[in-house]
Amino acid sequence: MSRTFGCLSFSAMSVIRFGEFELDEQTLELRKNGALTRMQQQPARVLAFLLNHRGSLVTREQIRLAIWGEDIFVDFEQGLNFCIRQIRLALNDQAERPLYIETLPRLGYRFIPQIEKSGELAPAGKRIRIAVVPIEDLSGQSETYFAAGLTEDMISALSRIDPSRLRVTAVPKFESGNASAEHIDRLQRQLNVDYLLRGSVRRSADRLRITAQLHDLRDRSVLWSETYDRKSGDLLAVQEEVTQRVSQCLALELLPSATVGSRRYSRSSAAYDAYLKGRFFWHKMTKEAIQRSMAYFHEALSLDSAFAPAYAGLADCYAQLGSIRVGQMKPLEALAKARSHLQRALEQDETLAEAHCTLGLIKSWYDLDWKGAEREFQVALGLDASQITALLWQSLYLSVMGRHQEALGSLQRAREIEPLSCSVNLYLGVAQAHAGQYDLALRQIQQSIELDPGYYRSYMFLGRSLASVDRHDEAIAAFQKALSLTPDNLESLAFLGASAGAKGDRQRALDIVNKVQAAEDRTEPAVLIAVIYARLGLATEMYEWLERAFALKSTPIYIAVLSEEFRPYRTDPRYHSFLASIGLSHLARA
Repeated sequence: MSRTFGCLSFSAMSVIRFGEFELDEQTLELRKNGALTRMQQQPARVLAFLLNHRGSLVTREQIRLAIWGEDIFVDFEQGLNFCIRQIRLALNDQAERPLYIETLPRLGYRFIPQIEKSGELAPAGKRIRIAVVPIEDLSGQSETYFAAGLTEDMISALSRIDPSRLRVTAVPKFESGNASAEHIDRLQRQLNVDYLLRGSVRRSADRLRITAQLHDLRDRSVLWSETYDRKSGDLLAVQEEVTQRVSQCLALELLPSATVGSRRYSRSSAAYDAYLKGRFFWHKMTKEAIQRSMAYFHEALSLDSAFAPAYAGLADCYAQLGSIRVGQMKPLEALAKARSHLQRALEQDETLAEAHCTLGLIKSWYDLDWKGAEREFQVALGLDASQITALLWQSLYLSVMGRHQEALGSLQRAREIEPLSCSVNLYLGVAQAHAGQYDLALRQIQQSIELDPGYYRSYMFLGRSLASVDRHDEAIAAFQKALSLTPDNLESLAFLGASAGAKGDRQRALDIVNKVQAAEDRTEPAVLIAVIYARLGLATEMYEWLERAFALKSTPIYIAVLSEEFRPYRTDPRYHSFLASIGLSHLARA
């Protein structure tokens, strides 16, 4: 390994106030209304760590690494339990009805109330921003899943350090791998970033070389540069080493109790490699891609049967296969398989953000457990603040609940992390449409199409937004484009039928009903059939299919809440009964 580096040095000891208490980070003195409250140093360190991660889930493992360190020769579990008891005693807090420290069973702790800091010496008084350029794969492979997965892991690890002080943003790769001064100037102006992390990877049969550079964009200096030459089997250790080194060089002592989080990877590099391929195809969200994704997840588990992320990946696949989005399994069968794999994932690693994200999806799509869904999305984001999928799926949940500003906020967070992601920009447009901001939505969805003209779902949602403002000729063209890219997509077909019905082409709409219904041999499209009947004004048939959708878990059933096709029925008592059946009676309108 060769390296050159220069590190920043900041001092950021502060006094943290919460309620009637204040903690001095430098002296570790706790005061209540100005009077000193006795507390030993180790519990005070734990309290400081929780305070600096206010509102976020902090796992016991993160506390161990930050406070006790890697090499411990004491009973950590007993020691941490003692510290938590001492903190609660000092704060007069109760585990059963917490005012300050919430226990999340089997996961960790969360500090609840707002805090106020004074005396910090942060650079320019603002959050540090680092842009991560996709790691360039120099191996000459056609599919860059490995570099993409490594980039995602790097962003995730950096994002877990301290989201309140370090903002991590993904940016597009440089053309031809070159970072010209003009390109960097434009990047700094557009995103207002302070530092740039870039790197490359080159793989051969049994060797691996990873290079990484950290640039200070304010003075164009290279703060740090390293090259790692390893055997391919050392991949996971190298990833961890690079992440640790970058975080240290960023002087994350800005909050002394901050620690660099790490994922729990497979012991097998080959299993991890297969997992990365699986995730690469999963994001494409087509029938063929999901099937390839599942094959790679199974391959990963054949190499390491205890690899939790691969189980979570399979649960994701089954959840999609049983939905109208992919539509290749009966929902109840898909749900059973998704639950089974999700349970295995959580048995292996209860702190896996991906697993909690999928559990949130299952609770909102299949269980109609709305509070449980929100809780799981929050747990996932507490474990990994950069979990883009959790931010996207959480936004859909919030839109269903009518909490449109929060949905938009969730997506703005996602776009700060991946500003040029097609999916992120698409979901932002979808949330704007759900909020009734159709002009903004149409412009935003067009931007997502520009980012990836080959993604069928962008055209499907473009069609839905156009149909919402009665531009049905354009909507039909958009649905036809989506179907040209993915001919077996039931969503695009059903909404095409709805727009045909809205234009007065009743027979074409009914013909499409028959085509969608023919998919019953493999999945449950009832909620989509209800969409077409809603647009045709056939209320009796619509309610019959909604009832069937509820009984057979045609999912996501909340389409009947969000889609404009159901607007004329929102004051109908029968529609109110439907809302009550899916646990959303509070959305009923008089």
